[in-house]
Amino acid sequence: MPGMHGRGAATLRCALAIAVAGCASGGEPEASGKAPETVNGALSSPPSRTGTDAGAHATGEHAAAIFTSVQADRGRTAFDADCSDCHTTSEFRGRAFQSTWGRRTVYSFYRDLRSTMPDDNPGSLEEDTYLDVVSFILSINGHAAGPAELDANSPMRKVRMAPPGLDP
Repeated sequence: MPGMHGRGAATLRCALAIAVAGCASGGEPEASGKAPETVNGALSSPPSRTGTDAGAHATGEHAAAIFTSVQADRGRTAFDADCSDCHTTSEFRGRAFQSTWGRRTVYSFYRDLRSTMPDDNPGSLEEDTYLDVVSFILSINGHAAGPAELDANSPMRKVRMAPPGLDP
């Protein structure tokens, strides 16, 4: 960026990449209309007190606890190692983050993260590192950890980035 150097320019490029990715995908919620996810015949996570779950926003789908606490901890470590030169955790939670990402799916966030980060070499991290960072972001946004790690076969297209009880 002309007139900007170092971390400020990198942060601005990262923010612009995320904003452009949001615009390119239309930022609309992804809905499949499929039945709730189950594990051994039971819902993957219990219904919330409000009667809606994270990811259920107008879709009728139940949120699955799609990452483990160990994975989220690895994601924090990876975030500190690979992301913190340009980003702070506060960028990935709160009102501004939820207004951009809350109605979008975990898969949409994962796809954009993997295709745009790190800024100087997009897609260069191991897939597990991206999945761990996404798990960390979910955890700092109030999603509950569960028994299974987030992986390529997780129901990422069915779970929204918004935490339980939040209607962005």
